[in-house]
Amino acid sequence: MKEVHVPVLLNETIEGLNLKKDSFVIDATTDGGGHAAEILKKLGPEGELAGIDADEDMIRLLEERFADEKRLKLFHLNFSDLEKVTKSSSAGGRRPDAILFDLGLSSLQLSASGRGFSFKAEGGLEMTFDRKRRPNAFDVVNTASREELEDIIREYGEDRFWRKIASGIIRARQQRKIQTAKELEEIISKIVRRKGRISPATKTFQALRIYVNEELENISKGLEEAWKILSSGGRIAVISYHSLEDRIVKKFFKKLAAERAGILIFKKPQAPTRAEMLENPRSRSAKLRIIEKK
Repeated sequence: MKEVHVPVLLNETIEGLNLKKDSFVIDATTDGGGHAAEILKKLGPEGELAGIDADEDMIRLLEERFADEKRLKLFHLNFSDLEKVTKSSSAGGRRPDAILFDLGLSSLQLSASGRGFSFKAEGGLEMTFDRKRRPNAFDVVNTASREELEDIIREYGEDRFWRKIASGIIRARQQRKIQTAKELEEIISKIVRRKGRISPATKTFQALRIYVNEELENISKGLEEAWKILSSGGRIAVISYHSLEDRIVKKFFKKLAAERAGILIFKKPQAPTRAEMLENPRSRSAKLRIIEKK
């Protein structure tokens, strides 16, 4: 995890959070600390930042990066457990003035070996943020029924070849267990023809990652908890990367705005500029939505 993490929609996010010198901020998906570093620049000595990450390896990296930063407190938690942060002694019962969710995979996680997040990296087939979590992608790929695999790939990957891919995985594992991300990518690439530069395995990898980490359920729960603990006048910013995530965020924010409990900061989600997409291709599908609590 030595690669530099490039934060997406950095300026738009920081400006949209409307930070004050004494703000208490929660970065619910701290990842490599790109957004966190910029948030700390905006805070004065009296400001506080709570950094959350479900990935224990990422927490260790953040502890090294921010070793001298007293305003930052790190929590090894899933963002669905946000309320634990405000109940901790370090928060002193204070309600956050701003909460950020960056729902994308960190470039550090993608490049890390042994985790299986990317088929370009060597190593295993876990795909879990918390490495103790089971079942992981290896378990699902090698033990799930055909019907379960079809449902996962169709629902979480939105891949129209879900039936063919599930059948191909079943055939391959009957010969021997699928051990690595690279093996899985090669199996799928033999089943579905590549179009352009994007691997035909991309959507299946997305589906497995979302499923084993219960990402969509955790997003819904995390947003509910964030709204409950947010101070009046505070803001929640969410950066999403695919339609399944964005649909949940859009629906949640729209409901709050309709109830006149919150104000949408943007009528339409903010997208990266062409310059940012050229500099950081991983940003190309990102959408930023922000809501303020009345």
